[in-house]
Amino acid sequence: MTTHDATRRGGIPPITVRPGLAVSVAVVTVLLAAITLPATVPDRPGFAYLSGGLIGAGLLIGILLGADLRRARAARRAGLTVVGITVGAFGSRLTVALGDRGRGSAGLAGAGVTHAGHPAAGSAAPTDRRSGSTGSPATFGAGGGVDILPPAAGPRDPAGGSRFAESGAEVRAEAKVARAGLTVTTLAGALLVTLGALAPAGTLALAGQVALWVGTFALLVTFIDALPSPRSSGGRLIAARVLRRTGSRERAEQAVARAGVISGWSLIAVGAASVFAVGFVGLWAVLLGWLALGASRLAQSQQRTYAALAGLVARDVMSPAPPMLSSWSTVDDALDDVVLPARRAVFGVEDFDGSLAGVALLRDLAAVPMDDRGLARVNRVLVPLSMVATAAPDDAVADLPARLLERPAAGCVVVVEPAADGSPRMVGTVGPVEFGQAIETAPLRGRGAGPVRPGSLWR
Repeated sequence: MTTHDATRRGGIPPITVRPGLAVSVAVVTVLLAAITLPATVPDRPGFAYLSGGLIGAGLLIGILLGADLRRARAARRAGLTVVGITVGAFGSRLTVALGDRGRGSAGLAGAGVTHAGHPAAGSAAPTDRRSGSTGSPATFGAGGGVDILPPAAGPRDPAGGSRFAESGAEVRAEAKVARAGLTVTTLAGALLVTLGALAPAGTLALAGQVALWVGTFALLVTFIDALPSPRSSGGRLIAARVLRRTGSRERAEQAVARAGVISGWSLIAVGAASVFAVGFVGLWAVLLGWLALGASRLAQSQQRTYAALAGLVARDVMSPAPPMLSSWSTVDDALDDVVLPARRAVFGVEDFDGSLAGVALLRDLAAVPMDDRGLARVNRVLVPLSMVATAAPDDAVADLPARLLERPAAGCVVVVEPAADGSPRMVGTVGPVEFGQAIETAPLRGRGAGPVRPGSLWR
């Protein structure tokens, strides 16, 4: 179920309700009606407990949805495109897009242009160098949460989305959105807790307990969201603060990752101590700390890898293209004449008109039964170019791993450039071996810190 699209008019954004919402409502209702309310307000009819549980679930969903509506308003003011809000099993989530406000998620996904402004032949979506995502959203926040689609370049402004991200406006916009959500959940939670604590005994005792429980849960969601980590609103606030002081987006991201490591270890220590002092409820804090620590470690690894690859383009690291195969030749001829002498694993396949139709993999050619190789054509095992990660020779190497994750069919990124007739021509490949060599030789180029190794306990 989706509301009408009022985003461009500044109204309520599209709201999609997933079937999982019924599960979360049922869980909250059972927790309140069967466990919490009978223990805190005894001797009430079952209908009263059930009503209180349903009202509590509605209040909680309303708070999370209200936070996302407030985030949507802040996102529009910050220059983001509000794609919509999804309400499901884990609460409410807002989806926004960086860069051009006039473009929705469909426009982003179909841009096919990299951050550097080069056409990405065969690419399905723009690449976010920082988060390592391609088209899939980068997520931060908890409870309500926000999914942020990477910036896209448009035909009128090939580097518009890139300038938005590289200028630091992305970090500041995310911070404004995060602050708006935290404000709503904090105020709503504090108000409900106050009303619940001041509720008189008797008729209003049940309503007071519902307000107290929902308010406490809302404050708990706020606390989780405020913990600094690369995926939380607290981390976005820290990034904006560091960016304002230093002017460096890289330093801001490094500060968030370090803060996430510290908060993760701290939560693990507090949770472990709570297990002995309070009970197994302390394991919940251990789990939160473990998640924050894992996200922060991953962010640090991505930062070191990107620093090692900075300044390189595809032509600097690619292996030369292997000999081409003809799509109409038999597998037997291709193996004898080209594949085995070349000692390569990926081969370009040209169509009848000489254009690049796709690639053929050594393992697929070898998998053709022996008695079929004399009749089967190479196009039988062809991997179409639309399924292959591609790049231009001048595309940044740091952008390529994300493309490979998006389209791993060939096991490498195929480097193409326009031929004389404008059709794509394969000039090289960049795969795990080339990535590894680029990272290993980073110290020789004065980039990064060499191979990615585990840091110290608090780094």
